[in-house]
Amino acid sequence: MRKITVHLDVASEGKYADILNAIWMQLEAVGCDFTVLPDEQAVPAQLDKRWDEYSRVSWVSGGERGTAQAIAASGGRPGTLDPVDSSNDRIE
Repeated sequence: MRKITVHLDVASEGKYADILNAIWMQLEAVGCDFTVLPDEQAVPAQLDKRWDEYSRVSWVSGGERGTAQAIAASGGRPGTLDPVDSSNDRIE
């Protein structure tokens, strides 16, 4: 197995967890065998908690004026709100 080392100077534990989790998810998406090892300061329960917080971002809710990326992704498809129109009218 090959090895990559990343050194980070981050301002918060939350940002560290975000970067660590993003690296893990990217490698998972690529579909290779891998291991991501947090540093000695990381608290696994806090990393898990941060991961769980991502589930609060919803593509469905985004189509109903939630997160910016979800609004953009809805692209005005039927059943989602028009990303340009701020009213609550649904596009049919």
